[in-house]
Amino acid sequence: MDENQQRGPILRSLNSQHESFVRFINTTPHVITLYWMDYQGQAVNYGDLAAGGSREMNTFHTHPWIFINKETGVRYMVDQRDVYFPAPWFLKYEDRPRDLPRRIERTNVYIRLPMFTLQELSLRVIKNCLTYDSHAFLLDIPRSLQIELYSMLPRKPRHSRALS
Repeated sequence: MDENQQRGPILRSLNSQHESFVRFINTTPHVITLYWMDYQGQAVNYGDLAAGGSREMNTFHTHPWIFINKETGVRYMVDQRDVYFPAPWFLKYEDRPRDLPRRIERTNVYIRLPMFTLQELSLRVIKNCLTYDSHAFLLDIPRSLQIELYSMLPRKPRHSRALS
C-alpha cells in the first residue's frame, strides 16, 4: 500500500481545465481568511474577508477552498460543507437557450457559520473564561472534556509554573 492510501485522499487542486467565476460573500459577523488548496495540498492564504464583505475570484472547478475564522481557527461552511469546490462556469447555462450571455455572471458563494452542538458551544464559552489552557485540568469535569478544552483553538499562553 502506498503512502497516500494509508492516510486517505489529500485535499488538493487537480487541474486548471474548467474555469469558475465566483464571489465569496462572508455572511458571518467575523473576519475570515480565504484559503485555496494548491496542487500539493498546501493551504495558500488569499487574504482576509471582513464581516459582511465579499471578494470576486477567478478559480477552477477542481480547486478546493476553505474558509477559517481568523481569531478562532474554526472552519466555516458553504452549502453545509466545510470545503468548497467551485462548479464550472458553464453549468448554470446548460438548461438555457443556446445563446450564451455577453457577460458571464459570477456565482455567489455564501460563507456561513457552522452549526455547533450544545457541548461544543459550552466548551467554547468555558475556554474563553480560562486564563491558561492548563487551567482546564483544574475544572471538575470529565478528563476527556479537560483534554478537549486544553487542546481546542484558540490556544492560550502556557502557564509558567507547574499546576499546584
